[in-house]
Amino acid sequence: MKHKTAFTERCAARGLDQAAIDDALRLLSNIDQALQTAGSSLDQASLPLVEQQTEIRLASVPDGAAMIMALARYFVVSNQDALSIRMLAYLLPIGVLPAMAERLTSLHGKEVHDRVMQGVHIPPVGSAPEKYPEATRLFTEQLVAELGAEEAHRVLAWNVHGIPAQAFAGESERLLELGSIDAWLADYHRRQVDILAKHAADGTLWYEQKITPAVVDFVRGNQELLSGRRIDDKIYQTKIPYNPDRYLTSNDKLERRKLACHCPLAAAGISETGSAVPAAWCSCSAGYEKFRFDVVFGRETSAAVLQSALDGSEICRYAVTIPERLPVPWAATSQ
Repeated sequence: MKHKTAFTERCAARGLDQAAIDDALRLLSNIDQALQTAGSSLDQASLPLVEQQTEIRLASVPDGAAMIMALARYFVVSNQDALSIRMLAYLLPIGVLPAMAERLTSLHGKEVHDRVMQGVHIPPVGSAPEKYPEATRLFTEQLVAELGAEEAHRVLAWNVHGIPAQAFAGESERLLELGSIDAWLADYHRRQVDILAKHAADGTLWYEQKITPAVVDFVRGNQELLSGRRIDDKIYQTKIPYNPDRYLTSNDKLERRKLACHCPLAAAGISETGSAVPAAWCSCSAGYEKFRFDVVFGRETSAAVLQSALDGSEICRYAVTIPERLPVPWAATSQ
């Protein structure tokens, strides 16, 4: 392993103590030895072999998420972005279905929870994303059958990832300062484009995504991406594709649907014939998208899914309804 020092520094910068760093290094060393036996290594890694080694160890390591994160960090410092992105995809589904089950219990009680969760087998922490669509399908189908589409949407459309309101610190004040939702949305969009441009310039990942100048131009050209555009009492949002660089160069409809989808619990189930996971599951994504507005407006909003990769579209698009009686006008005129 050629990048131990850089890995240690990255872990320390992320708040890991020395004991946790040492544990991670021991695990990585063991994986590296196994890869070398197969003609690979962590420094020039073969993704299939890395995934094989993670699956072998999944049942024996005390923390599957820590193992995956250690690999992702090592691939970042060794400039193997494609492998880092893939490892990060392993982390994204962790805890989502259990959190949805807890919310279901809080809203409808244990008996309803037990009926909906019957037969739903959630993969072990650290499992590949491809292991999740079956559990997600069954959960969604049984949720809709038990509660109906409208109430199932209410269960699913919330801040399941536990994003802190602090993530949008200052945005309410910025909205008041600018004096209209339209002005704030345009301003927010400009700031997000500036962030992407910095990642494109220095080559660092933006979350788990590679950003290129083409991606920056793509987002710059559509205010619905990473911000929103108001029409009457709705704010329309289009989700930036999960893999925007490849998405922009692909002409294959099925590939673009897969590249558009951010959900690691469902994307692997997208096929020519539709989706293994019902499109109703995309209410979860609507909950993620609306949370920023919940925080900025200081009250609960509602969000509808207009298009999604699970329903056959090449984009995911949402409409958030603006609450009444806000302290700023929507705008002087409708757009």
